[in-house]
Amino acid sequence: MQSRIQFGTIANDTPSENVFPSGFLNFDEGINLNRAELIIEKSPNSNIKPRIGPFPGPPPAETDWGFEVDLRYGEDAAITYGLDDELAINEDKERLFLIPQWFLSGYLPLVDGFSWIAGSWFTSLGYEIGAPVDPPTGFYTHSYAFVYQPVKHAGVMGALKLPMAAELGLWSVGLGLVQGWNNLQDNNDDKTLLFDIRWRSADFRTWLDIENIIGYEQSEDGLTEQTRPFNAVSTTGEKLLRRMHSVLLSHRFNPIHRVALNAVYGYQEGGDLLADDNNPPGFLITRDSRWYGANLNWYLQWWEESQIGLRLEWFRDADGAHALLPAGIYRGVTANLSWWLEEGLRIRPELRYDHYSGSGAPFGGRVPTAFFGEEKHQWVVSLDVTWSYRL
Repeated sequence: MQSRIQFGTIANDTPSENVFPSGFLNFDEGINLNRAELIIEKSPNSNIKPRIGPFPGPPPAETDWGFEVDLRYGEDAAITYGLDDELAINEDKERLFLIPQWFLSGYLPLVDGFSWIAGSWFTSLGYEIGAPVDPPTGFYTHSYAFVYQPVKHAGVMGALKLPMAAELGLWSVGLGLVQGWNNLQDNNDDKTLLFDIRWRSADFRTWLDIENIIGYEQSEDGLTEQTRPFNAVSTTGEKLLRRMHSVLLSHRFNPIHRVALNAVYGYQEGGDLLADDNNPPGFLITRDSRWYGANLNWYLQWWEESQIGLRLEWFRDADGAHALLPAGIYRGVTANLSWWLEEGLRIRPELRYDHYSGSGAPFGGRVPTAFFGEEKHQWVVSLDVTWSYRL
C-alpha cells in the first residue's frame, strides 16, 4: 500500500490565468492540489509486465496473480468516462474523486513468460504516464505527445516474453482489446486494438518500444465526451478510424546519465457532420486529420540527490484535429531540477517556453484556445512537490 501527494504552483507571462496546453494537466495559474491518492496493490512475481516489457532472469515456474486500485482526490482530472464522470460527488467541482486505475493482473509460465492485465489502467502508448513517477514522467508539465494521446483504457491486455538467444537481448510482444480512449462505457460498439513490440539490450541499458492503438472511434448518439479530444460524426453510420503510433528509444549511458527520444503519429478519419451553433466551428472533424511530432528528454544526476532535466519538442497538428487547439506547429523547451530532500520527498522547480507557428493563438485567453487563445508564445514557471510513502 502506498500514499502519494503532489501539489504545485504554476504561472505564465500572459495576462490570462490559463496555462493550457503548456501546463497540462493544469489549466489555471496558482496553487494546484494535483493529487492526494492511495494505491493498494499486489504485484505478481513475473519476468514480464504488460505496458512495460521484459526483464532479465529466468521465467518463474509458478502461476501468480496481483491487483491494483488507485483512489485519487485532486485536480489532475484523468477522467474515465462511464465511471468518474458519473460520480455525484464530483458535480460542479474542480477537485475530483477519481479511480484512475483498478485492475487484476497475473503471470503464467508459458513460453518464456506470459503476463496479463484486466480492468482500467494507464495506457501503454507513448513515453509519459499520468502519474508523477520518474522515469518515465520527469517533468511537471507534459509534452504535446501526451496531450494528444490516450491517458488510460478499460479492457484486457497480455504480454509474452519471446525465447531469444541472450546476445540478441530481451524481446516481447503485447496485445490488448479495450473500450477506446479513456472509456469504461464506449458510446459505440467498436472495440479498440492495442499492440506493441519491445526490445531491451542484453545489458538492459538500451530500450526500444514500438506501440500502437487502432480502432473505430466515431461519436454516436450525440455523445462527444467519450471521444474527446478528437470528435467526428457520420450521419450515415460510417465507422471512422482513429490510430496512433509511438516509437520510443531510450539509453542509459551510465548510472547518472540517460536520454529518451519519442516520436508519435496519429490519424483520425473525418466525418460529415458540422458542429451546431452550441459549439465552436471546427469542434467536429470533417476531414481526415493527422498529428505527429517528436520530443527528446535528457537527464543528468547533478548531485547525489538531484537531477537536471531538459526536454526539446517539435509537434504538428496538421489539420486542427484536437478539439481544444488550433492547427499549426508547436515547439517547446523545458528545463527543471529535481531535488530529493529525503527518500520519497521531491521538490522540482521548472521553466518552460512554447512557441507556435500557424493561423491561431493557442496560449493565454481561455480554453478551448483553438478559438479563444490570445498568444503565439508563452513562458511558464512552476514548482511542484511530491511526497510518496509506502505504508
